[in-house]
Amino acid sequence: MGLSKEVVSLMCLPILMVGFSSTSYSSIEDNTRVNSMKSITINENKVETISNNQDTKTIQLKSNQDKDYIPSQIVTYERDNITIPSNITKEEMHNVLMNYHGASTMAHLSGAFVDAEKKYGVNAFTMAGIVALESGFATSRRAVEDNNLTGYEVYSDDSEGRLFSSQYESIMQTARHLALNYLTKGGTYYKGVSVDAVQVNYCPDEGTDKNWEGQVNDLASVFLKIYNELYVKK
Repeated sequence: MGLSKEVVSLMCLPILMVGFSSTSYSSIEDNTRVNSMKSITINENKVETISNNQDTKTIQLKSNQDKDYIPSQIVTYERDNITIPSNITKEEMHNVLMNYHGASTMAHLSGAFVDAEKKYGVNAFTMAGIVALESGFATSRRAVEDNNLTGYEVYSDDSEGRLFSSQYESIMQTARHLALNYLTKGGTYYKGVSVDAVQVNYCPDEGTDKNWEGQVNDLASVFLKIYNELYVKK
């Protein structure tokens, strides 16, 4: 189904209950909608063509038990401003997802989350939270069969949706859409740079009653919490 350049219909998933304990999660269907992309400028760097090369590097686990390991930058996530970079590395993100029960199924996407942050300015923890919620930790039918982790071009349960060449491409395209239309002043759906501001138009049916923004925030926050447990020395 084609998309209008100005208007897009959004429909979001049923809610995935999020907690801070090691709880397994059921597979859910991804139905978030995004619209067509345009060339944009973020942080004075012109956004270029999306790469389809998925990072498949094998990563060894590290934790605060590795006494010589010191993070090079402060790693963070802010609900009120998801354009603040997390500064997490691909290796660190991989380890975080491997250490959160239920998220190991999306650990192979660690490179995509970090690349999306570097290229489009969307916090990597936020992108990981959105993908986890919208695709059941990359286990939904569309995630597996269509490489569609965010319900791109899906208007209803019967919509075919966008088929991506890789899950990497799905994440990068969604990050570009968020940067252009939601997180840049003058963007079609700009309401601010918080998770809550994005929800207003990204998932308008998942507001106060269903708490889409709260669940994305909880997921991003618990990923940061695990990072701190792994890497920040007490």
